[in-house]
Amino acid sequence: MPRRRVFVALALALVGLIASSQEIRLLIVDETTTMEESLRIQALVRGLRASGVFTLKAMLAVPTEPWEDVPFLFILVFPVLGPYVWLLSPGPVQYLPDPLPLVYYALADGVAQAFGGAREVRGSGDDLYPFLLSVRLQRLGVLVGVN
Repeated sequence: MPRRRVFVALALALVGLIASSQEIRLLIVDETTTMEESLRIQALVRGLRASGVFTLKAMLAVPTEPWEDVPFLFILVFPVLGPYVWLLSPGPVQYLPDPLPLVYYALADGVAQAFGGAREVRGSGDDLYPFLLSVRLQRLGVLVGVN
């Protein structure tokens, strides 16, 4: 697994965010059941933490109750089965304000590299399921809503 490329890509993509000192809140939902996938997620998390831009929280299941804490800008859901990883955002990437599309693509690239092509990243603009899950999590207050 080319971890160095993951970290370099994330670092280059997030330089502008670091300069503006904007914090990106990211929720990672790890529903996987294999050690290999969990280790790949752990490698990704280490790279994200090293960037200094992300505030991370991890859970084992998608929240189902109203959220009382500050909502997240992005949510990565690693389902137990299937070839996909859901990258949830406040809206389709083409409608996100700058610099959020840069973060979206950096996260998608980091996940693709961490999983070596074994899982495909799908977002709100790519598939109906992540779109509907984004809307549900916005209503619960877990994901930042669209104005």
